[in-house]
Amino acid sequence: MTNKGGITDSTSPHKCRANMSSSDLLPIVHVALIGNPNTGKSTLFGAMVGAQQRVGNYPGVTVEKKTGRFVTESRRYDVVDLPGLYSLSPRGRDERVVLDLLLGRIADTPPIDLIIFIADATNLRRNFYLLSQLLELEIPTVIALNKVDLAEEHGEAVAVEPLQSRLPVPVVAVQANRGRGITALKEAVDRLEVGRSVKPETPLPAVIEAEVADLVPYLEEFFGCMNPGITSHWLARRLLLDEGGYLETALHGGPGCPRHRHRRRQGHDDRGCGRGELLNRLMIARRRLVEQGCRIPGVEPEARYAWAETILDGVVRPSKHDRVTPSDRLDHVLTHPIWGTSIFALVMFVVFQAVFSWAQPLMRLIESGIASLGDALVARLAETTFAGGAVESLLVQGVLGGVGSVLSFLPQILILFVFIALLEQCGYMARAAFLMDKLMSRVGLNGKSFIPLLCSYACAIPGIMAARVIDNERSRLVTILIAPLMTCSARLPIYTLLIGAFVPQRRFLGGLVNLQGLVLIGLYVFGAVTAVAVAAVLKRTLLRGDSPPLLMEMPAYQWPSLRTVFFRVFERGWLFVKAAGTMI
Repeated sequence: MTNKGGITDSTSPHKCRANMSSSDLLPIVHVALIGNPNTGKSTLFGAMVGAQQRVGNYPGVTVEKKTGRFVTESRRYDVVDLPGLYSLSPRGRDERVVLDLLLGRIADTPPIDLIIFIADATNLRRNFYLLSQLLELEIPTVIALNKVDLAEEHGEAVAVEPLQSRLPVPVVAVQANRGRGITALKEAVDRLEVGRSVKPETPLPAVIEAEVADLVPYLEEFFGCMNPGITSHWLARRLLLDEGGYLETALHGGPGCPRHRHRRRQGHDDRGCGRGELLNRLMIARRRLVEQGCRIPGVEPEARYAWAETILDGVVRPSKHDRVTPSDRLDHVLTHPIWGTSIFALVMFVVFQAVFSWAQPLMRLIESGIASLGDALVARLAETTFAGGAVESLLVQGVLGGVGSVLSFLPQILILFVFIALLEQCGYMARAAFLMDKLMSRVGLNGKSFIPLLCSYACAIPGIMAARVIDNERSRLVTILIAPLMTCSARLPIYTLLIGAFVPQRRFLGGLVNLQGLVLIGLYVFGAVTAVAVAAVLKRTLLRGDSPPLLMEMPAYQWPSLRTVFFRVFERGWLFVKAAGTMI
């Protein structure tokens, strides 16, 4: 059922209400959590939905889909944590998914009713560029103003009430990493009326809006197949400003378009349905804009940043430009070619020491527990006709053995994910990728490949899963192909057995260096060198292409949120058990 305003009601007159909880009778509202990267979006998502999280992929792509739910007295909210982006002019896979979701173009995904826009209080000017684009969607929106405490520490205090008075949507100050302001944010979301939004004034020049008005009738004819909440004015504006962009090719005559389906039923070749006319109209409109002094794409950032400056004038107390922040002082050391690399090597040593040493007691405990369970099962089956037969072999060696082999490596996986989550949360992982970029670029990759390859030292499965962060498709595929070449922990028992059998026990430097240990280290180094060599060959042959430059933001250092770390480790650990366990 659908209520007024477009809220989906999950109740059914044919379902026995006696078997439902009170929350099952509430209408469902679909919420999108949107913001720039490194604004604390995932931390806010975890604080809002808690353990009610699910992780999967969007249909047809490897972009991760994180959803969760929270309940108020009047509604149930299904929240989707969208990938971070800077603009609604998509360039990468993640950004295209965000735009497709907002346009209602993703299969089996309901249209968005509300938007929670998370803004970083330490960099509002950049964040408000995306906000100005989102407001034009005319979807009810609330702004979660995060990191207000950090802004004050940096001398950039934000006056929330004056900011609220200048915007057509509510603003709520939050500290996502400490769980502060979450209740107020939920209350603000609950007060929004689904289906109604204040129409904002666009910051774009009037000549652009005139061209948009001329395009609207044409777009209503050809694109009347999207999310009904998206206006034709917004679509015309984005098509006009994104010259040669995603919308020109992705939206035109898509498989969900009624005109597209009708022409297919009539037996027409619909691959060019209206495309030529669309491109011609857009080309003429852009030419007229250039003649009037509006050059695309430069006119949009100029207008939107000017709007942001107007909104923030007097609201944000600017800091002195020459002020050195604590993050700047740390970066002088942590990104230094010598000191930064040395600290990075020390951090990696601690991580590997934890993965391969600290996890051993837990691994032995799990292995002994599985063995005891197997012995108990054998003893129980000895009293039946299945003793010593195929059923016993299946249960003990197959089911228990397979499950045990997965669970025995779980401590290493979890410890590795704890370190990765801590390093990501505190901001160091971006610096590690920066330090590794120079080395990675020599084989056609960039620093973002470092994290998946690091994960592969514990197990190739989480390493391959982590490769989704790489934007360039060729680089992502190369990283996936070389991840199994890294020496994972499953090979360690075999290496130990072979080294013990064929390498003599010899010590050097007064007993400090062991030959067997050197051979083990050599095997790890050999795996890494082989992976690098294969990557270089692939990037120069089958997967040839330009080496993508590393463009990433260096977030400010901060204390990690243990709540977020816990949920992230639990989520990744469960995905590993499900992916590896079901396969085995």
